[in-house]
Amino acid sequence: MRFSLPRLTRSLPVLAAFLVFSAGFNGVCARELTPAERTRPIVIASDPWCPYACDPDADGREGYMVDLTREIFEGLGFKVEYRIVNFATMKRMAKDGSATALPGMGSTMDGAVVLPALAQGNSANAVAMSRAQSFTYAKPQDLERFRLGVIKDYDYGGMLQEYVDQNIQNPDRIIVLSGFGYSHLVQGLRMLTAGRLDMLMDDHNVLRWQVRRLGLDQQVVAVSLKDDADLFVGFSQNDPRSAELARIMAEGTRRLRDNGRLAAIMRNYGLEELAFLLSN
Repeated sequence: MRFSLPRLTRSLPVLAAFLVFSAGFNGVCARELTPAERTRPIVIASDPWCPYACDPDADGREGYMVDLTREIFEGLGFKVEYRIVNFATMKRMAKDGSATALPGMGSTMDGAVVLPALAQGNSANAVAMSRAQSFTYAKPQDLERFRLGVIKDYDYGGMLQEYVDQNIQNPDRIIVLSGFGYSHLVQGLRMLTAGRLDMLMDDHNVLRWQVRRLGLDQQVVAVSLKDDADLFVGFSQNDPRSAELARIMAEGTRRLRDNGRLAAIMRNYGLEELAFLLSN
């Protein structure tokens, strides 16, 4: 995952407590927006991370979290813009406030981002590997016999990130990939099929999307590492509207979840299982 959180459960008591806490999340209280604040565009910024945030030129769509954000805020009269940037630029825009909304967030990025009280997604880390390969995961050390591709600057969370950090200088265990857009994932999957990598680690839904996109379904499978966490559309702390926008996002997500519209959006991306999880 690009940013990690302590793994969250989806029990209703936890969500209810989180909703109460959100009024002062990150020490910022929600408030009514001024007319000028309502006319300023909501700028969504992301590197391509489909199905959460996609490259319309490559995928013919913007990503389900972008679609969801548009539906919630444009329905209230806000102007919404979507900008595709590289990962480093996305982090800078989150911190300086030039981006309003960041899809696919798993953390507050050290306080730079306000998260809604209700998640917009859920996923786990996963590894893409050859279908001919046998692998059972219980702990990071189970990866030691494989050459594992990881994405530069990503934080896979907890013990997985500790494993990456401890082995980052050992090319027999960790190979770091970088690039713009889908280039790092495409590179990693091509290295995998050419035998130059044994595994490639990223978000489970992202890996499955790319495997299908490249037509590698018969050769490659994405195996979840079962460390599921909630994912959010976050809002830059440096945008003074952030707490109120996060509140609107949570309320809108709940409304679209209850009326079935969230599930319909997610089905357009082949995410029926995730839609069922978020609707229950």
